Amino acid sequence: MTRIRRTLHEAEREHRGWLGGSLLLLLLLVAGMGVPRNWWSPSVELSFRTYSAARLKPGMPVMISGYPVGQVQRIHLLNDAQVHVTLQVARAQRFMIGPRSRAALAQDDLLSSPYIAINPDLHDLDRRGPGAQGETLIYEDSPSMASLFKDLAASRVPLQTLLNSSARLVEQRMPRSLDQLDRTMGSGERLVNSLERDLAGRAGALEARVERATGQLETTLSAVQSTLGDIQALARSSNALLQGLSRSWLLQLLQPSPESTRPAPSAAGSGPGAGPSLR
Repeated sequence: MTRIRRTLHEAEREHRGWLGGSLLLLLLLVAGMGVPRNWWSPSVELSFRTYSAARLKPGMPVMISGYPVGQVQRIHLLNDAQVHVTLQVARAQRFMIGPRSRAALAQDDLLSSPYIAINPDLHDLDRRGPGAQGETLIYEDSPSMASLFKDLAASRVPLQTLLNSSARLVEQRMPRSLDQLDRTMGSGERLVNSLERDLAGRAGALEARVERATGQLETTLSAVQSTLGDIQALARSSNALLQGLSRSWLLQLLQPSPESTRPAPSAAGSGPGAGPSLR
């Protein structure tokens, strides 16, 4: 009997241990799920109204600049057919939301989940109060995928018309443009050929003139050299002739004698007042 009671007591204690461990594991799991969702941080409620609750659901994340700051808490329909959406935002990021903030449904790509994006309002941040609980934001409806596809389909017709008009215009004007380009290139080629011929002719004429001028200059230099030789020979002949004349007897005869060049006696010595002559 005592052994049975001891066995029951051990089983009950083991059952309580399993129950306590399961409860502790559940609490840790809930705590881990609540940390990224800001369940345990102080939060405030904000709300907005919209005429369509499409793609909106409770638990949807709320982000500011791509950073999660809260989630959608509840959605309910009002009597005027508007949808009232309540947001739960962390109190630590509440100061970034101001009168200029807007809420909108955003999605990064086609495969990602949508979320509520709130643009921050940092104007007059120092003079702005903490904000009231349950403040209403302005919600900007984002275009749905159906409306985007509809707009795309509507814009396809004018785009196709524009492409057809462009194709016809290119088809009509391209051959003429190519012909004009071909004619222009032919005219340019002919002009280049005529310029080459003209330059070649002028270069030949200029070369001939330069050759004739060079020949004439060489002839003139040869004549000048021969003339200088004749002048030098004439100068040598003239010098030899002058030297011969200076040594000839005829030139000595023509020179005056020393007696003829002596001055005559003065007339004053023959007068009455003259003194006796020396003998």
